[in-house]
Amino acid sequence: MESKIEKIILRFFDNEASLSELNILLHWINNEKNYAQYVEYISINHLTNLALNKLDQEQIIRDINLKINSNNKPSIKKRALVFTNIAYVLCSFLIIIYLFSSVDENDDLKSIDRNQITLTTENGSKIDLENLNKNQNKINNNILVNHISNTLYYKTDPTIKDLKYNTISVPYGKVFNLELSDGTLVYLNSGTSLRYPVNFINNLTREVFVDGEAFFKVKSNESQFIVSSNNTSAYVYGTKFNFKDYPEDNFSEVILTEGSLGVSELSDDDTKNKILMIRPGEKAKVNYSNSEIVRTRVNTSLYTSWIDGRVAFRNESLPGMIQKLERIYNVIIINNNKDLEEKYFTATILYNEETINDVLSYLSEVYGLKYQIINNKILIE
Repeated sequence: MESKIEKIILRFFDNEASLSELNILLHWINNEKNYAQYVEYISINHLTNLALNKLDQEQIIRDINLKINSNNKPSIKKRALVFTNIAYVLCSFLIIIYLFSSVDENDDLKSIDRNQITLTTENGSKIDLENLNKNQNKINNNILVNHISNTLYYKTDPTIKDLKYNTISVPYGKVFNLELSDGTLVYLNSGTSLRYPVNFINNLTREVFVDGEAFFKVKSNESQFIVSSNNTSAYVYGTKFNFKDYPEDNFSEVILTEGSLGVSELSDDDTKNKILMIRPGEKAKVNYSNSEIVRTRVNTSLYTSWIDGRVAFRNESLPGMIQKLERIYNVIIINNNKDLEEKYFTATILYNEETINDVLSYLSEVYGLKYQIINNKILIE
């Protein structure tokens, strides 16, 4: 693009273009090839591609003609019209900037929440586990960090005689691992917090508290192991299972892959806290609306593959898929197409390798899902 045209475009947006310059711009932008250059130039210097694609070439021409006609009015009315058109152009431009300055179809979405994986100690101190010195592998004598395996390790400390609790919090868009002092390995999914004893005490029940989703590989010993949330508990001795209870859901799920365990709903009435035993390959779903526990056979890999970086959707409803994608990628997705709520989707996501943009492109190609990204929000049309 010629520097002369660039200057005229800038003067046009600054409302400083002369009548002759407006005529030059009008003649130039009528050409489709020139208009394409105009879009490219403004996308780099002023607006994003999506915003400019929304701009109508004919509307721009009308704006230029309006200014030209205003400058050709009799002088007695010219001042008022000039000020009116200045306000119109500036308001239009500011509105466009406001609506579309953050729109970008090509760049990856960035997380809306910049929270880090945090360890909160018994005394309330907070440690940012992601910003530790890369050479730092010890928090204290019995807490170690392995950056490569993305894992926090606790060693047994026989000098600790009382239960002291730490809490680890994993925000949306991230996962983390934890090895408890008894050797139990816990995989923490996005948007999950776990409260647990720094050191388990011999002959006392081992109990931890989950808010979110976690996969457990419980180390077997003489003490029973209990995983509790606000509404559900799982009772185990040595087993592998997935425990899910997000606060925004009206249910919890326990999926057993190995061993055996019992599931109960917690209530103020102890007579209702019955334990339902489940076997490997079964899921216990606790419905809080009717206090019912339903046991079914399932493909456990569909529920546990997230610990290996894969999330599988099989005949998943759009609301369910949106909720999971928001947790995985820490984004906001708004569905403006109610007809799609009756549609079901099948896909497998490698979330360590694929961005949310990759997922959206796949859904667009395979299912014809239409969307746009505005102000870091995904709008389904």
